[in-house]
Amino acid sequence: MPDYQVPRVGVIIPTRDAGRAFPDLLAAICRQDLPLVARLVVDSGSQDGTAERAREAGFEVFSIAPQAFGHGRTRRNALARLLRGCPLDIVIYLTQDVVLEDATAFRRLVLPLWLDDGAGAAYGRQLPHHGASPGAAVLRAANYPPKSCRKTLADREALGLRAPFLSDSFAAYRVIALRSVGSFPDVEICEDMMVGARMLTIGWAVRYEAGACVRHSHELTLREAWRRYHAIGRFHRAEPWLRDAFGRAEGAGLGLLRMQMHTAWDHRSPLLALRFLAEDAVKYLAYRVH
Repeated sequence: MPDYQVPRVGVIIPTRDAGRAFPDLLAAICRQDLPLVARLVVDSGSQDGTAERAREAGFEVFSIAPQAFGHGRTRRNALARLLRGCPLDIVIYLTQDVVLEDATAFRRLVLPLWLDDGAGAAYGRQLPHHGASPGAAVLRAANYPPKSCRKTLADREALGLRAPFLSDSFAAYRVIALRSVGSFPDVEICEDMMVGARMLTIGWAVRYEAGACVRHSHELTLREAWRRYHAIGRFHRAEPWLRDAFGRAEGAGLGLLRMQMHTAWDHRSPLLALRFLAEDAVKYLAYRVH
C-alpha cells in the first residue's frame, strides 16, 4: 500500500465524431493502473456512434449542441457537472485522438502532481503517431522533450511563453488550483496555456512529466495550419498580458526551425527543408496577420 492518500481522480474527454479508434482509447483508459472515480465524455453532436460507444464502455455521457462547444467553456462546464456528482482532487483531460502509450500513463502523470503540493497542473509527453511524417515528428520533439521539468514564474526569463505551456490533449489539474484561477476561460483556443499562465502568476508550478506518454500528432495541410495559427494569433492579440508577462512566441519558433533544418539534413533532403520553410512561413504569416 502507498504511504500517501490516493487522490480521487476523474477523466473528461470532449468528443465529436471520434471515429473507429475511439473504443480503443476507452478500453485503454479502463486498463490504467490508477483508479478513477469518474469518467465523463462530453459529446457535441456526434453522428458516428461516439456517445453510444462511450456509454457501452461505462462512461457517463453529457451531450451538448455542436454550437455550444468551446474549448475552455466546455471543459469548465464538464468539470462543474462532474464535481456535482462526486468530489475530485485531480481531473485528467484528454482529446479523443490520443493513444495512451501504456497502462501506467495516468499514474505517471498524476502521482508526481499529487505529491507536489505546490504544483497546480501537469502534462505528459506527446509522441508522434507511428508512421508520422518528419514534420509532425519534429514538432512533437520540439514541444515534448525526453526530460521532465517543473516550471514556475521564475522560469519566464529563460523559457518565455514556454513557461506556461501545457496541453489539454493529455493534462492533469489539481482541482483546488483550477478553482483558484477561476477554472477554464471561455476562449477559442489556448485555454490550457491561459490556465497555466494564471497558475504561475499566483504561485503554482506546472509540471512536465516525460515518463507519462501518449501518441498524438497531426498532419496539417497548409490551409489547416493557416487556420490554426491565425486563431492562435487572434488569441495572443486578445490577451496581451500573456506577452507582457512571459514574452513573445517567436523565440520558440526559431528553435523549431533549427530542429527542422537538422531533420532535413539527417534525411539528406533539400525538398524537406523547403517544405519546412514553406510551412513555417505560412504559420508565421497566419499568426501575424490581423
